Amino acid sequence: MEFKLGNLICEMGKKISGFWNIDGYEIPTTIINGKNKGKTVAISSGIHNCEYTGIQTAIEIAQELNPENINGVVIIFHPVNYSGFFNKVPAIIPEDNKNLNRAFPGNLDGSISEKIAYSFSKILYPQIDFFIDLHGGDLYEEATSFVYFPGIGKKEIVDFSEKVAQVLSTNYRVRSSATTGAYNSAAIQGVPSLLIERGGNGIWNKNDVINYKKDIFSILSYLEILINFKYKENLTQIEIKQANYISSYLEGYWYPRFRVGDTFEENVILGEVKDCFGKTLITYISEYSGVVLYQVSSLAIRKGEEILAYGKI
Repeated sequence: MEFKLGNLICEMGKKISGFWNIDGYEIPTTIINGKNKGKTVAISSGIHNCEYTGIQTAIEIAQELNPENINGVVIIFHPVNYSGFFNKVPAIIPEDNKNLNRAFPGNLDGSISEKIAYSFSKILYPQIDFFIDLHGGDLYEEATSFVYFPGIGKKEIVDFSEKVAQVLSTNYRVRSSATTGAYNSAAIQGVPSLLIERGGNGIWNKNDVINYKKDIFSILSYLEILINFKYKENLTQIEIKQANYISSYLEGYWYPRFRVGDTFEENVILGEVKDCFGKTLITYISEYSGVVLYQVSSLAIRKGEEILAYGKI
């Protein structure tokens, strides 16, 4: 049975690569349609275009998967924010200066970010059984390896998403409290989904990509899509049910006290924002014992910018 995604058509037992055209905006896409029937999974990367670890992982997965080693269909976007990738502008699509992950579920008559989100919502999601969104620290961010599963949607969708998250090698899984974003939007529409974080600071390395690929292959194995790959449940993975997201209400210079993945106790200094003369403007104190999930790594901080996220252990 053929699989169709807009202008792209892939026959059963075939593999194609091309550009999904959304109102003139082109997204590099690979579709692998297995020789045997099975579930359909979409893997997106580069919704945030400078999160290179996820993008390189998607490129390599697209190269390594073939119709002979999968059941069902795998769709891979590498990356979604294709124009932003070459402009090296973190987080936004240059054409409309919007963060695509904040545009879901989208608008057919909106700007290009909203049209892309709408196409995911109305064309992609109704055809798939699972959605995987590959992320990492952006150009000025670093992230530890963890996975978000949706905290909204029908209970069976949330529960299944969490169950799949437990085959990943990540140290932490975080129940999301967000109501926006590509993967949360998928969950609201009834598609189990995950958002995975790994790497950052505008770089990628082979080890991170290797670990990322193993996680994706584990998911595909769990879903009985990938042949001849055995997943293992991560019995040491820790669930984080509560997380704090800190944004600076003023511009300044950022001095974090910890690195991502570091743990800390309650009532300790997580970081400070200072002015250009070195005067401390604000000090952030931990509300509980936790772990740094991600944080901004640049010295410069904009007003309203999210600078740190930590989870309660």
